[in-house]
Amino acid sequence: MPIRFESVKREAHLLNPITNFSSASQAIEHRLDPLTGRSVIVLPGRLEYVKGFVESEDAFIQEMANQQKEACPFCPAAIDSKAPKFEPDIVPEGRITVGEAVCFPSLFAHEDFNAIVVISTSHNLQLNQVSPDMFADAFKACIQYFQRLHNSMPTVKHNAIMMNFLPPAGSTLSHPHIHAMAGDLPFAEASSLLNASKSYFDSNGSSYWSDLLETEQRLGVRYLGKIRGVSWLTPYAPMGLNDCQAIIHGTTSTDRLSDESLKGLSEGMTRILGFYYESGVRSFNFAIYSAPFGESLDYFDVGLRIVSRYGYKPRFVSDTWAFQYLLGEQEVYETPEETCAKLKKYFP
Repeated sequence: MPIRFESVKREAHLLNPITNFSSASQAIEHRLDPLTGRSVIVLPGRLEYVKGFVESEDAFIQEMANQQKEACPFCPAAIDSKAPKFEPDIVPEGRITVGEAVCFPSLFAHEDFNAIVVISTSHNLQLNQVSPDMFADAFKACIQYFQRLHNSMPTVKHNAIMMNFLPPAGSTLSHPHIHAMAGDLPFAEASSLLNASKSYFDSNGSSYWSDLLETEQRLGVRYLGKIRGVSWLTPYAPMGLNDCQAIIHGTTSTDRLSDESLKGLSEGMTRILGFYYESGVRSFNFAIYSAPFGESLDYFDVGLRIVSRYGYKPRFVSDTWAFQYLLGEQEVYETPEETCAKLKKYFP
């Protein structure tokens, strides 16, 4: 069965006071994720209205970074004395270091096992200054951490890698860092993707992710390209603004990611961050989804999603309100096809 891209288009009508109460309409499109059925509301043409909320005041970001720098536990002068260490039965040396990346336990855990990976010695790194090596080394440190956990406790097989950049994305420190999280219970979104992928495979006899890549590459309107075996696209049903997706075809769990795949993932990330920076975006989230550690599945591929967040400024407005937080409805302000067209020049 081919991939189905389903949507319902509607219009909202009003008498607009800006044009002397003349009749006006606004396009509203309800899209369904082809795998999970998750719904998203696409509001084409609304981006110009919210653009002021997306942009940050760089001077305000710099002021925050300067205020935090002296007490920052992630900076080179402080990390040895202020950052926690792993217990010796998991990491005898206390911390894991790969290049500039330093991995250690989170002082405030959000999961059974929660490590922080500082990706750079630089305290105030701009999005256009992040290098592929920074991400690649950080990802390697995460994978080493997961491997050591799994070796010590085989039931700890569920893991995720994520990043919150600046306060609008949920970060309390400006020094760039990644969360590596693991436990014996699956993460909700990863579990949903795994279950839906299995159902699709059982029904169709093929991998959803293979079929999706073939379809998106053929259509071309959301497909960005491939870097070192990692495919990039803008998903049909976005999870947030400027949503981009990576799929590492043929790799089901993080422990099976090759150095080449990590480079492809990292190079694609820096291209997207370059696009974000030039678009005025300064804050973002990403997450890497994985099958259980050590498992090889015919129906699942490791994937990444990255979304931009609203800007950081004194009169801050959150992009998450009751619609998303309590009703579970997501909305975006331009179509993924439009986002893809803007991103194409970053994926020559």
